[in-house]
Amino acid sequence: MTDRPNKPLSVVPSPTKVEGGADVAERRRTPRYPFTVAVEVTESRSQTRVACRTADIGLGGCYVDTMAPFPAGAIVRVRLNRESRQVDAIARVVVAHPSMGMGLAFTEINPEHVGALRAWVAEASGEGSAEPEVAPSEPEAGLSTEIVKLRQVLNELVSLLVRNRIIKEQEGAALLRQLFR
Repeated sequence: MTDRPNKPLSVVPSPTKVEGGADVAERRRTPRYPFTVAVEVTESRSQTRVACRTADIGLGGCYVDTMAPFPAGAIVRVRLNRESRQVDAIARVVVAHPSMGMGLAFTEINPEHVGALRAWVAEASGEGSAEPEVAPSEPEAGLSTEIVKLRQVLNELVSLLVRNRIIKEQEGAALLRQLFR
């Protein structure tokens, strides 16, 4: 996929949840990976804003942990923040789980922020880090495939512990910083 610096990245929204409760994850067009990022979601009609965090992320959308999700079908403005990087997007709420969260499908992404989103997805998938412009240190450059896979599993485990509120988000972030140091 090539970057289009002058146009927003358009993503075909995933289908909405069917009445029988079919798993939306099985119908996603792009994979999602456990990843925690601070997020601010603003519903376009009411301008209601919630500050929360993601549970997973992919090029096509994310799942947001929140006690008060917007209804399925709502159009929202999303601002994801992590360290010094930001991603602004427009999304559609695909699925809403009361007292748990909502699945968002990106419909437009600020072209200046596509690189940050791709870097986060690469980091979450184990294919790269969130800072691709920084060359890996000597010990990391020689890591074996097994160690890379272990890091990915540990990243998923820490994200799951945070998502299930077993550990605090700050504790999870500290563990992930140590893991990817």
